[in-house]
Amino acid sequence: MRKSIIMMMLMAGAVSMQAAISEKYAEGYDFESLPLNTTTSESNISLFADNQLLFLNDGKVYLSQFTEQQDSLLAPQESNELTKLGIQGNVAYDAAKGKIYFSLVESETCEWLYESTYKDGKWTTPKRLEIEGMGKVRGNNAFMANAGWSYISTVKNIMQNPAIAKNGTRLYFTSATIENGQGGKDLWYIDQKSDKLWAAPVNAGETVNSTADEDFAFVEKDELLYFSSNKEGITHLYLAEVAGDAWHTAQKLEAPYNSAVNDYSMVVTNGTPYVVTDRNVGNGSDIYAYVKRPCQISVSDIEVVQEFTGGGYAITGKVTFKDAPSTGNLYVKDDTGVAKTFELPVQSPFSFEIDNLDCDKDTVTRAVMAWFSDTNCESKATYLAPAEIKREFYWVYFLFEFDKSELLPQSKADMDRLVKEMQKFPEAKFEVSGYADERGSNEYNDKLSKRRAEAVKKALIEKGISADKLKIVAKGENALQIKDAKDEDQHAQNRRVEVRIINPENK
Repeated sequence: MRKSIIMMMLMAGAVSMQAAISEKYAEGYDFESLPLNTTTSESNISLFADNQLLFLNDGKVYLSQFTEQQDSLLAPQESNELTKLGIQGNVAYDAAKGKIYFSLVESETCEWLYESTYKDGKWTTPKRLEIEGMGKVRGNNAFMANAGWSYISTVKNIMQNPAIAKNGTRLYFTSATIENGQGGKDLWYIDQKSDKLWAAPVNAGETVNSTADEDFAFVEKDELLYFSSNKEGITHLYLAEVAGDAWHTAQKLEAPYNSAVNDYSMVVTNGTPYVVTDRNVGNGSDIYAYVKRPCQISVSDIEVVQEFTGGGYAITGKVTFKDAPSTGNLYVKDDTGVAKTFELPVQSPFSFEIDNLDCDKDTVTRAVMAWFSDTNCESKATYLAPAEIKREFYWVYFLFEFDKSELLPQSKADMDRLVKEMQKFPEAKFEVSGYADERGSNEYNDKLSKRRAEAVKKALIEKGISADKLKIVAKGENALQIKDAKDEDQHAQNRRVEVRIINPENK
């Protein structure tokens, strides 16, 4: 069953995860089992070369490619070459050196850290790490005999699950056999002294380790240390922030990273977390991550609400959705190309209106689409557009200055739109009517209105409208738009030219 995200950051005063986990997972995602999981256990996740996740299943090594967004994984492939190296736990990958570190079982009492380098298209034979002060115990022979040491027996030691830090110069690992730990399994680290030697192990300290078992370290950008501990009886995930060369007191992660069952290990890549957990009951341990919820958006109630002169029309409708993003945009678009953008957040259902859409075909079924900025979430619904034969033509007037007949500069855009509409009626003729305000004599205003109509006719001819389609009418101060105009703005409404279609049925 899907489980919604409970929280994206720890409680106030605890370790903040905002710098690590992408905020995009705060909504629209569920933390759940990935499709790559099987009925057997997936375990020991590690970041690997070429943008891949490495994990183990049934003693074999698998690699799964991250997608370009790093927020999901492609189908895994078994790596026979890595399996043959004997890898049985976590792997620490050093991209700069093309090198991996892992542990190999040498005997019932010894599991040691090894390295392998990618060379000539394959991984080299594993090489045992030389760690200062480890590998042998001192005997009782004379100091001069062995430069202060007499090596008489192999140390019994278990070191597992390495994790890389400090640009490859530090390795964290798990051990319960090194002396002077906190008890049980602890997290330790070794620093590289040279190409052939690592310094003696250092305990990660009581801010991280306890008398219980700590394991599965993962260090992110040398700032955050993720690991597991069973100090509460079951295994939980913990996080500590860097404090110089040590760590602040670790805090248990909240849901969804921890659950009521064992949660073992966690890695984070480009803000995306992956966790190994037992919460998929009956399926062994599985890898969990954020999975985007399926698109839940629909368009309905589309209706043509009015027809405009010129053949345009408006539609209204509703967009219904769940789990919408809190930021970005909601887009609504008719398939004629007219679109509107609405800034999120908006409530569901969201009502929209799109107006002035062209209708240049017979009555036809069309579609309106709605989607969020994330184009994976889209819905489409159809509606019946009005037929072209129902269109009427009317063009809003051009205005003129007092006692002038020259077209205003701002009339250019209106003229272009007018020509476009007129061309939709190839057989029609048009009346170009000129008007004047009521100031001046009737005779003068008749002549002035005619000059204004002729100015519009001339502009239309220049844009390709045939002269024989245009009929000039001078109406002077008859049919005033505003009678008894009181101010200049009102007079301006009467100084105009209107263009009408003579045969609106276009026959």
